[in-house]
Amino acid sequence: MENLFVMKLYYGHLFCHVLHQNYIVKKGVDIEQIKQKLLQTYDAKGAEYPAEHNVGHEYYAKPPLSEFYKKLDPTNSFNPGLGGTSKQKHWK
Repeated sequence: MENLFVMKLYYGHLFCHVLHQNYIVKKGVDIEQIKQKLLQTYDAKGAEYPAEHNVGHEYYAKPPLSEFYKKLDPTNSFNPGLGGTSKQKHWK
């Protein structure tokens, strides 16, 4: 996979254990395929992602985080569908 990148950037935040890895991909490369391979690598290493800005609607929330959302918002009114959870009222 190394030959698919123009540049790789690694940096982090002092004292909070959030590390970033950014990749500049060569033109014409399938970025979704690269993303899936990278996420598989991170999963194998036990990494949490995204580490800083929560899971949003792009990533799935792990069960403890999903349960936290349900406890925090029992009617599912604030941000339905967050972390791949239900978009229905009352989590149905």
